[in-house]
Amino acid sequence: MDKQKEQINSSSNRALVTRHDDSSTSLRVLNLLDEKQLASAEVFLKKFMTSEKGGIKSVADGLAILTRAQDLQLPFSTCIEHIHVINGKTGIDVHIIKSLLSRAGVVWECTKDYTPQYQYTDGNTIYLETQLPQYVVKCRTAKEAEEKTTDDVVGVYPVKWYADLKGNVYDEFQISSKCVKCINTIQATKVAQEGNYPVVRTAAKPIDFVTEYKFTRYKKIYGKVIEVHATGHFSYVEAAQADLFTKDTFKKYTRIMIGHRAFFYGAREIAGDILMGCMSDDELSEVVNNTNPNVDNFVNVEDLTEDVTPTE
Repeated sequence: MDKQKEQINSSSNRALVTRHDDSSTSLRVLNLLDEKQLASAEVFLKKFMTSEKGGIKSVADGLAILTRAQDLQLPFSTCIEHIHVINGKTGIDVHIIKSLLSRAGVVWECTKDYTPQYQYTDGNTIYLETQLPQYVVKCRTAKEAEEKTTDDVVGVYPVKWYADLKGNVYDEFQISSKCVKCINTIQATKVAQEGNYPVVRTAAKPIDFVTEYKFTRYKKIYGKVIEVHATGHFSYVEAAQADLFTKDTFKKYTRIMIGHRAFFYGAREIAGDILMGCMSDDELSEVVNNTNPNVDNFVNVEDLTEDVTPTE
């Protein structure tokens, strides 16, 4: 049985090698500097544009996708659906990224999937969960936080939130001594009828939503196998700061798009040699739309003096 598997694997490998290297006219090994091959590619792309599978607007866009597909050693028929051309530049989607990482033996784990982040406190100071100092330890209750607090460690617990009968929400530091904390709205209504100002405990308000991926890769360097790690992180607040919610995709599919951006960031860090600086299509559209070259930053050659002599 094992011998059969080895024979199957070896024959499959030979088939792959033949498929990659056999034909000099293959789209995988197309030499765009060769006029005949370039002409053949243009004819193919024109025919491809007329098909339902098309997806490209011009021969130039098709050639851009074709060259990127060759760089990444991926089939053109796959890339035509997952590589997009924006102002002459190519952007790739997350499916291509995952394919390339899997092929290189990179593994990943989603450690936070649009996970809500909250405020914590030690009773005096409010800490953001996304920016907790290293000396801070998260606890469930104030009592637990007090027990774990030492000279080197500060225990913190979730900030409590309250709502009045009008729906206004306050954190525990905004509640004055005049407020009466009630168990439910029934008790709060009775307290209000007595002329007091009741508040009822309510669910905590998230300050952010975070997605995080952890990547692991084994690289062979100078004959030694080294384990490399990287983390990709992106959040709702970061997306808002980058004005990404002006895009329909981020408005409609917020969780998915934030997850994709977190994955891209980590993927480029762990496998820069594989991705070669590729940008996602939404990143590329963001860069292209925000690119406004400042002519003041360019040097006019005519303004340079001609009598500059090099120092010895």
